[in-house]
Amino acid sequence: MPVLVLSGESELSKDRRVNEIRQNFGGEYIRIHPEDTDKISLINSYTKNLGMFSQKVVLDVLDFDSWKSKEKKELVSIIEAIPEEVFLIIRSKKSIKGLESEEFPLPKPWEREKWLKLIKEKFSSFGLKVSDETAEYFLDLVGTDEYRIESEIEKLSLYCSEEVSIDDINEVTYRSTHAAVDDLCFSISERRYDEAHRILPDVLVVSDPIMVVASIAKHFEDLFKLKVSVKEKEKYSWPDVSKYSKEVKIPLPKVARFLGFKFKGWKNTPFNHIKNYSKEELADTLKKIYILDRSVKSDGNPQVHIHSFIESLRRDFDV
Repeated sequence: MPVLVLSGESELSKDRRVNEIRQNFGGEYIRIHPEDTDKISLINSYTKNLGMFSQKVVLDVLDFDSWKSKEKKELVSIIEAIPEEVFLIIRSKKSIKGLESEEFPLPKPWEREKWLKLIKEKFSSFGLKVSDETAEYFLDLVGTDEYRIESEIEKLSLYCSEEVSIDDINEVTYRSTHAAVDDLCFSISERRYDEAHRILPDVLVVSDPIMVVASIAKHFEDLFKLKVSVKEKEKYSWPDVSKYSKEVKIPLPKVARFLGFKFKGWKNTPFNHIKNYSKEELADTLKKIYILDRSVKSDGNPQVHIHSFIESLRRDFDV
């Protein structure tokens, strides 16, 4: 009677254990979903009929915790009748009394130190090293979704040879989902207007002008939200970055750069937006972006309109 309960919160680890069982046991593989209305009948049919044909099957019962109490009792009652040709796997958060169980735990969401340890172990399993600071940054950026953690570390393993830096994470994990327009937005808000003029043509080759203006607008709207929420000071710590990112719901790398937080190996010169912009200046900039949006949507050359907008900011800030 091969019956095994896979308990705990780590579905990724359970998936791997199930694959091991499938390879070793052989036969057909069937997933039993909690929403299947005939799940007990399906299991019963394999219990009573499969052995007649000397076949094998692995039945993978998903999310047993969500089953109704009556359904749980029915499954337990038929377990002893399961033939040797059937391997029954039950995925549950907790072990089930009287059944063999293997535990695959995950740290609780608030157990930060345990998550950091787990992340370092996962990096190590891919042959990569990370500093404490980099592990902290990765956790705050990616979160506690173990599938995403695994996926992002796997991508980093293709990009990095050994030591993973925060710049690597920005390049692979954050920037992989953000277009080059992000560089344009920061070159404008950090008052590097010559660079903004230089990269604008390349951005417009791959991005629609209306979408570029919308991204610039969102960039300064996020900055305005941050400005009204953050207490101004000369330097901000990592806890500041993490705190404000959660409060204002803006991605960590963006908040870090807005606050002028300096990472080890950070390539760009830190620019404290909170200190360098007043609410009034940001409000005026947003008005200019509104006018820019109307111009780009109306007539003329969009690139010319955006170049003119950049120059108007240069005049405003006398850079």
